[in-house]
Amino acid sequence: MIFTLTMNPSLDRYLYIDDLVSDDSIRVKKIEDYAAGKGIDVSRVIKEMGETAIAICPLGGSNGERIEFMLDNEKVLYAAVRIKEETRMNIIVQSSKGQYRLNLPGKPLTTNEYEMILDMLNTVLRKGDTLIASGSLPAGLKSTTYSEIVKIAKEKGVRVYIDTDGDNLKEAVKEGPFGIKPNIHELSRLLDREVKFDEVEKAAKEVSTKYGITDVLVTLGKDGSIICSDRKMYRVYPIKVKVRGGVGAGDSFLAGFVQKRDESLEEALKLASACGAASVMNEGTTLCKKKDVDALIKEVKIEKII
Repeated sequence: MIFTLTMNPSLDRYLYIDDLVSDDSIRVKKIEDYAAGKGIDVSRVIKEMGETAIAICPLGGSNGERIEFMLDNEKVLYAAVRIKEETRMNIIVQSSKGQYRLNLPGKPLTTNEYEMILDMLNTVLRKGDTLIASGSLPAGLKSTTYSEIVKIAKEKGVRVYIDTDGDNLKEAVKEGPFGIKPNIHELSRLLDREVKFDEVEKAAKEVSTKYGITDVLVTLGKDGSIICSDRKMYRVYPIKVKVRGGVGAGDSFLAGFVQKRDESLEEALKLASACGAASVMNEGTTLCKKKDVDALIKEVKIEKII
């Protein structure tokens, strides 16, 4: 079974307008709500591809109820940990000239609520499962949170992937998760130095060797991805598609990868690349669609580097 963990979900409210003008009344043409969170998006993509991934997330207040309503409508399976405070909301203003994102602060998780999340993980995870823990952490939690989650998962024989940034990632890798999925900027911050494109292979192998991480999946946007798996290096070339958006491309990549990881690395990389490419073909919050993934997967080119 695949589980995803979104520690800091949000209700994203999109406001569509013609233009943002100061000192004037602005008419909102359309409002869309979106249940946001990297782990939630991974679960969405896995469901779209015909498989199941249970999304674990703390939810509270009317925003939390709204997220549950949307996940129910999408038929995404989830396990909510009830929290006292309101789940945070972000406001995204989309105009003809661009997008303006207002990330509102969320309330801290209490110690008891965090322990409830750990209790849920201890209850549902079984040997042989896969856990994808993604995204930022809510206020009140230490940067060692993901490292604690990795430790719990490993003790239960669970394969765990971490997709986060900064100090949260630096602490998590110390426990040796099975995999991580940084982009080139996150990889640079992990190593405390700028990693240029022609240095990604060396940097990925360095991280894999130093921390005992089996899969280091470095996504490179329009340049594809570079993978270090079992100390072997692979280059996955980008698929040429018309780019209409960019929401959730990395989450889609990771979702595709974990679905096929047990079958073969080649199949995992093919599905990952196709899911990532298919996601950027859609505008707004729409992630990849299965019909697009099925059409693109035969175009994936993989080169074994070492």
